[in-house]
Amino acid sequence: SAPSIIPTPRTQDMSVGDDEPTRSQFLSEGGDGYTWEQDYDRSWENLVNEEGGIAQAVENAARRAKRLRKEQQRQQKDTRAIRRGMHRHMFLVVDLSKGMALTEVDLKPNRLAVTLNVVESFIREYFDQNPLSQLGIIVTRNSRAEKLTELSGNPSRHVAALRAAAAGEGEPSLQNALELARATLTHVPRYGSREVIVVFAALTTCDPGDIYTTIAGLKKDTIRASVVGLAAELRVCRALSEQTSGTFGVALSEEHFKELMENHIQPPPTPAKMEASLVAMGFPSQLGAQVYAMCVCHKQLRYGGYTCPRCSSKFCELPTDCRVCGLTLVSSPHLARSYHHLFPVPNFEEIEANMTPDQPQCYACLASGASLSSLLFACPRCHKHFCFECDTYIHESLHVCPGCENQGASGT
Repeated sequence: SAPSIIPTPRTQDMSVGDDEPTRSQFLSEGGDGYTWEQDYDRSWENLVNEEGGIAQAVENAARRAKRLRKEQQRQQKDTRAIRRGMHRHMFLVVDLSKGMALTEVDLKPNRLAVTLNVVESFIREYFDQNPLSQLGIIVTRNSRAEKLTELSGNPSRHVAALRAAAAGEGEPSLQNALELARATLTHVPRYGSREVIVVFAALTTCDPGDIYTTIAGLKKDTIRASVVGLAAELRVCRALSEQTSGTFGVALSEEHFKELMENHIQPPPTPAKMEASLVAMGFPSQLGAQVYAMCVCHKQLRYGGYTCPRCSSKFCELPTDCRVCGLTLVSSPHLARSYHHLFPVPNFEEIEANMTPDQPQCYACLASGASLSSLLFACPRCHKHFCFECDTYIHESLHVCPGCENQGASGT
């Protein structure tokens, strides 16, 4: 069938029903240029003479811009203690049509190479921050959709399957990909979230029917669909994300592409109508490397593994669901690492280093003096000061404030 979607000339933040944007909407406050030009207007005036020369000055300016961008991104995250799902079931739909071909060089060296690197980084970070969750990969090309991997918790298997299938050809079919994901997600337990993330690079989609019927079905089954575009905003992608309570964005650069994908690492809020339920979990015992037994997952004789505490079936990796008795098998570190999403660390308050009464010092790494940047961040609970690097590490990796933990341990 002929392509059913025609791209509309709208900008990233324009809604579907708005009138066509005018030139005045994109002018800066002074009216002397476009808003996106402000980041590049006479940027050389911001450089200062430093000990390392012009190269060191440029490097420091880039580092300061990166700090500001990451700080703005972190401040936009919701750090309230709201209800979130610890069990996530997500399908990652990757467009491998001709829109992802090697000839498209708006992202260097090309769209396909950048997409593979960003998606691989996202998959590994997704499982690191959501160890109890599962993910599957669907690719669309030649007007068809193909499921590369089933829902599982092995990031290496997903990355290997995606790189083996990477080739841009034909037209994508967004409807076929969504229907394929929907057919699997409708059977997952109700207590787990159902999500679809689409990485779309084409300007058209070749569908066998009405895609808006598919969108209505996703909404009925409480499947949350989000879209990350690489070319331009499409009306159907905007409608898909809005009607299913997802998000939509168009990548402006490789760095922005990473940020859009990283926004999906944190679990989304649980719908209010979804009731909480108790989930039975088993903590399997690990077999020694010298034990040779049949595993249920591969149906092969292998060394090592884990045994189900209910039926004694052997599995090679955790977390997983026992295929014999249906018990969810996890380890205690997996459960502990999923807990931090429910009670996130609050955003630290930015302060000037010269505004502190004593000599400024980072509470975590103990950096002070010249090795400390001009900005410090204070925890609103314990009021300890942290440098930018430690602030980023606490919120993105550690998920625990050292100052608050020390105060709690000492009873103060």
